[in-house]
Amino acid sequence: MTAAVFSRARAARPLVWLAMPLMALANQYLAVRTAQVLAGRPFGLDWLAAAIRAPWVQAWIGCEIVTLAIWMVVLSNLTLSAAFPMTALGYVLVIGMGWTLFSEPVTLAEIVGGVAILAGVWMLGDGEAKS
Repeated sequence: MTAAVFSRARAARPLVWLAMPLMALANQYLAVRTAQVLAGRPFGLDWLAAAIRAPWVQAWIGCEIVTLAIWMVVLSNLTLSAAFPMTALGYVLVIGMGWTLFSEPVTLAEIVGGVAILAGVWMLGDGEAKS
């Protein structure tokens, strides 16, 4: 690996560790808010028109565009096998968001699963660092 490539990969890591999980969290938050706005409406043209007019949907689309741009920067600087496992941190954050913002119960299975995700990401990241 050349020095320039190594430097770019090192610069992309914070995007994966911070930006991608936070963008996943923002996307899920906007998805829940969108679902709440559209709850009770039968699916059809009226539902679609309401979705298009909903500010939550517009914010969600914008968030998806930003997420795509960040992911393209990450993938242009890191291998997929190094970048993708780190996005799983978003799953753990979503469990915490559900508990804190939406008063959703957190089960023992979710806690154990979250710990397993964190351990897996750590092991994969450690393996990538050694190679």
